Amino acid sequence: MSRLALLLALLLAVPAAAQTAHVRVEAEAGEVWVDGDRVGRAGEWVEAAPGVRDLTLVEDSQTWDPRRAQTQVTLATGDSLVVRIALPVRLRVETLPIRATIVRQGPEGLDTLGLAPLTLDADAGESVVLVASLDGYESVRQSVEAGQARVTLVLPLLEDAVPEVALLPTERSTLGRTLIDMGIAAATLTAGAVAVRYKFRADELDDRYRTEGFAEFGDESVRQEVLSLDRTSTIALGAMQVGIGALALRFVLR
Repeated sequence: MSRLALLLALLLAVPAAAQTAHVRVEAEAGEVWVDGDRVGRAGEWVEAAPGVRDLTLVEDSQTWDPRRAQTQVTLATGDSLVVRIALPVRLRVETLPIRATIVRQGPEGLDTLGLAPLTLDADAGESVVLVASLDGYESVRQSVEAGQARVTLVLPLLEDAVPEVALLPTERSTLGRTLIDMGIAAATLTAGAVAVRYKFRADELDDRYRTEGFAEFGDESVRQEVLSLDRTSTIALGAMQVGIGALALRFVLR
């Protein structure tokens, strides 16, 4: 009788122990989640119930907006499955001037991402086509190579946005025209330098505002300073473009 009881216990224990599968995610680093539950880290064997499961690799769940990649796997009882998952490449998109609308072009159509500056995640090895548009400026379309971490799209002013004063021909002497051209060129170069300087400063503060660990993280006053710097950079950029347009028109009308 004791042998029969032992045999029954063994038969009951075998199915219970076998009602699992094992998965290992091949990746450089990251956390492994199965159906929304954290079960381990990349490179480790983890248990999962048989069936169709959502397998997610998360860069670091303790950080703000971590990169993540997800796939679906079908597991059978007793399976030992190795799955390769690559985290996406995070791309920072900026525009001059700031707050242009960014649209992503893809095989499935257009996807409006929002106002620059912003970030988007793209699959490793995948190029991205972006279109930036803003009232008063020409739209810009640019292809971003795979693996690139940052891109800046510069939107030129529309032709009808050039002030009328820049369209008027001059009747002054050659020397006078030359001096005016030199003055416009100097002002244009200065405006360009100011635009670049303020833009870089705004980007630096914006990164600190958005990144945990910096004293400026989440500070509203820093955000206001970023917007102020961007506005100044935009004004300087507009002045530079007007100067370039004025010089071109003066050259044509000579």
